[in-house]
Amino acid sequence: PGDSTPPLDAPRADLILDNAPCAYKLTDEQYNGARTDGPGGVGTTVAQRIAAHGWKVIKTGDGYYVPLNQPERGLIPLLLDTLGVEKLTDGERVYPTLTGRRNGPLIVSGFTCAADATINGPVTVQPGAALVATATTISGPVSANRAAGVVLADSTVNGPLQITNTTDAISIIDVTIAGPVSLSGNTTGTNAPLLVANTIRGPLSCTANSTAPTNLGVANTVHGPRTNQCAAL
Repeated sequence: PGDSTPPLDAPRADLILDNAPCAYKLTDEQYNGARTDGPGGVGTTVAQRIAAHGWKVIKTGDGYYVPLNQPERGLIPLLLDTLGVEKLTDGERVYPTLTGRRNGPLIVSGFTCAADATINGPVTVQPGAALVATATTISGPVSANRAAGVVLADSTVNGPLQITNTTDAISIIDVTIAGPVSLSGNTTGTNAPLLVANTIRGPLSCTANSTAPTNLGVANTVHGPRTNQCAAL
């Protein structure tokens, strides 16, 4: 407080990101490329390090995206930012592409990041595309079919949420949803969909997902039946 001296372990001013990114983007070489910085000149790839932390990664047509609105996100910049103290690679900072108010339907293609946004209209995530949203209010249904990823946090959806046949990442954390929620046929492999600490004003149904969704031990509040793979969430 006041004019007290910062603690000795405080980061330098140039290491504090006042304008925080919403994700880091990596090329295929950065993500999968062989490394020589380990014992015997053999290092784990960035992909392996990220997987060891359990972070979700979304692959689109132009690269690999690591969203920051996911659990244990504070470690991500340390490893992927060009100024990171334990930098593995120079990840590209990706800043929000959608802020403020937007009226009308939103068709998501490529990688779209919404932050502190108000979207008045339905949201459709196209095949191979990704939607990352934080502190955002969507007034309308949200649907994704064969998308690469849907990652929502600290947001509100005034309408149903339907995610089907998504391939890479699903994370819904601390979201209030005024409508039914359905996750079906998603093929995220061992990367379990996250449904954590949400308030759902409608039924919750999860069927035929390659890995059953998890709540990481933090229950959802569901005003309706919970069925199939989400019966215990």
